[in-house]
Amino acid sequence: MAGSEARLARERRSGSGPCKPGRLTRATAGVSGSADAVATAAEWPEVRSHLAAIVENSNDAIFSRTLDGTIITWNAAATRLFGFEAGEVIHRSSRMLLPRGHRDEFRRLLARIRRGEVVQRLETLRLRRDGQPIRVSLTLSPIREATGRLIGFSTIARDITEERRAQEVIERNERELRDLFEEASIGVLRTTPQGRILRANRALLDILELGRDRCLGRRLREFYPDAEGLRELLGRLARRETIRNFSTVFRARSGRCKEVLLDASAFWAEGRIVDLRWFIRDITRRKQLEREVLAISERERSAFSRDLHDSLGQQLSGIAYLSNVLRERLREERSSAAADAERISRLLKSAIEETRRLSRGLSPVRAEPEGLEAALRDLAAHTGDVFRLQCVFCCPRPVLVADSGTATQFYRIAQEAVTNAIRHGNARRITIRLTRQHGRMTLAILDNGKGIGPLAPRRRGLGLRVMHYRAGLLGGALSIRRRPAGGTEVVCSVRLADPDA
Repeated sequence: MAGSEARLARERRSGSGPCKPGRLTRATAGVSGSADAVATAAEWPEVRSHLAAIVENSNDAIFSRTLDGTIITWNAAATRLFGFEAGEVIHRSSRMLLPRGHRDEFRRLLARIRRGEVVQRLETLRLRRDGQPIRVSLTLSPIREATGRLIGFSTIARDITEERRAQEVIERNERELRDLFEEASIGVLRTTPQGRILRANRALLDILELGRDRCLGRRLREFYPDAEGLRELLGRLARRETIRNFSTVFRARSGRCKEVLLDASAFWAEGRIVDLRWFIRDITRRKQLEREVLAISERERSAFSRDLHDSLGQQLSGIAYLSNVLRERLREERSSAAADAERISRLLKSAIEETRRLSRGLSPVRAEPEGLEAALRDLAAHTGDVFRLQCVFCCPRPVLVADSGTATQFYRIAQEAVTNAIRHGNARRITIRLTRQHGRMTLAILDNGKGIGPLAPRRRGLGLRVMHYRAGLLGGALSIRRRPAGGTEVVCSVRLADPDA
């Protein structure tokens, strides 16, 4: 500032400065502004002192230049930013601050200043005294004398190196998150609390067989065939629940149903839901393989059951017949071996009954639409007889299941639930209920035992996990909860492919 101060003093004494004697403009103080703000001669020293103090103590580098780029004022912050003392730069060209390749930029800026423009917040590079480039934000403003003639321009420079570095880190993190979102192997989806799609990644678009432009803005219910189930999911999320490993079905654009495993949660801010986040894994192929493996297992069990019944059972029956003939002959001869023959006959009879029981256990459901009802009725009767308790089967209307695989899975779930009610719940009354309504088949097993307590996933026994697994294979939902009146309720609900099946 020293050179500028001396020049202004000489101009004031000679009266030859750009201002009329006794008047001071912001322009001549080296600060941009209009020329109509003036001070009287008496006020001039005080105003001049205030303006100089403002410029000198600013945290931003402030310096002024003539129209050819010669520096005429330089504040302390400019020294801190660029490393040059005022005496090293005043009356020298500001091109010394330009990195290589920025001369054209400087010429364009001068052209804009000559047109009277104000350049605001220009981000660019400048050089420090040690030759190191720094990133700065520049504001350039024209300086005019009282007559309005353009005589130079002021520059306010702010170091934004750290700010830009932080911004670059943020942008890099955002870029990495975008890449992670897009390249994730599972479907990722953001929706409004009402289920309108806001964003979907590539894997989710592949599941739905849609292009991005045909997915955004649409409602989730268009791809979720179970409208009631979707409302329940949205309600759970609105109650701050987190959904984990929920097996369900999405419908693709082609109409093909995709079996998926779903995780979901709500993002809250200031007491309200901002959006819902969904993580969706396509497990259609895995489910198909599991069904195939289970079908092979069931076929082997059925084959073994037939072998027991038709082969071993028939042979045992033949041996039992010969044993009875031998027993009767020994009785007629009053032989002492008749008692041994009697014992052999009883053992053979017991072996035949055990063979039949094993055969029924390996393949309990007959391959006919009425097979599930008959098998559940037999299960209830057998349970009541063996364990000396009340076990009833309730089916208000006929429920026909054409697919023997589905019927077998339902039976196994009921069988496991009944066993758990007796073994763990000490139940004395069990009800097995089978119903069908609006294309959905529901199996419920209710007991009056001591009731199930809350179980963490890691504490669930093998039987519970197998029941959940079987329900998942059917594309259904399994719930196990304590009954208000006491006891436990196990409910498996599955939407049938054919409502009339």
